[in-house]
Amino acid sequence: MINIFTKLQSNQKFSNSEQIIVNYILEYPMEVLEMNVKELSQKCFVSIATIYRLCEKLELSGFSELKVKISNSLHSYQKNNEFNFDFPVKEYQTHYEIIEKIKEDYEKTLVFTANLFRLNQLKFVVHAMKKARYIDIYTSAGNIFFAQNFKFQMKEIGIEVNVPIEEYHQRLYASSSDKGHFAIIISFGGRGLLSDAIAKILKQKGTPTLLISSYNYKLRDIEPDYHLYISPYENHYKKISSYSTRLSILYILDVIYTCYFELDYQKNLDKKMEYYHYLSQIKK
Repeated sequence: MINIFTKLQSNQKFSNSEQIIVNYILEYPMEVLEMNVKELSQKCFVSIATIYRLCEKLELSGFSELKVKISNSLHSYQKNNEFNFDFPVKEYQTHYEIIEKIKEDYEKTLVFTANLFRLNQLKFVVHAMKKARYIDIYTSAGNIFFAQNFKFQMKEIGIEVNVPIEEYHQRLYASSSDKGHFAIIISFGGRGLLSDAIAKILKQKGTPTLLISSYNYKLRDIEPDYHLYISPYENHYKKISSYSTRLSILYILDVIYTCYFELDYQKNLDKKMEYYHYLSQIKK
């Protein structure tokens, strides 16, 4: 079940008035639990109707159910807020403490990323991939290795995936794309990649596009066909390493691959076993 705070943080469809309520709930959840709907409306300077519209967007029956969800999710939300994803390890910590802190980082990242999945989006993504003649991934820097790993996984079941690396090649692939391609753009916040330019070309070419990014990042003037979210807790620069972001991207790509695999489970398994049967016959 999706944590209500995850829903509040990841939904990009809120109106300005609704976003004021969301921001207040995220900052003062304990206080909201003590309020009635009229008190919250006065505190946020919005109408009661706006609060009920927010509840409807969150697929809740009303303000009472919202408070129940806040109460049930509050402990995990507070624990995540207390954990420093940028600096999970402090100076002079022991090797044992380092092991435990990195493990905690990974555990929290996986839980948060899992909560950010929208099942309808995931279903549409894998079926769109299934219909596509070609699958292309556009990304940069360290994310290229995760894209190449995904390419390898798909190759093991006989599906070709293109991962253009250089800027010119990315533009060329996008320019030669069409409705028969399926494009995946991976970018935490749009830095280091011509994501807006690539997305614009793909849109003009009619290519279905999945954006994998932080929910705070939006393509300029373009709405992707599908959007899956990376865990957003790390700062882009000020941190020890990209522990959380790396794992979140890998997890998302592994879920996409496995859901695709499951569409023709036995066929894909047989194909993979056949490939490795022939590989095992190759003498050194």
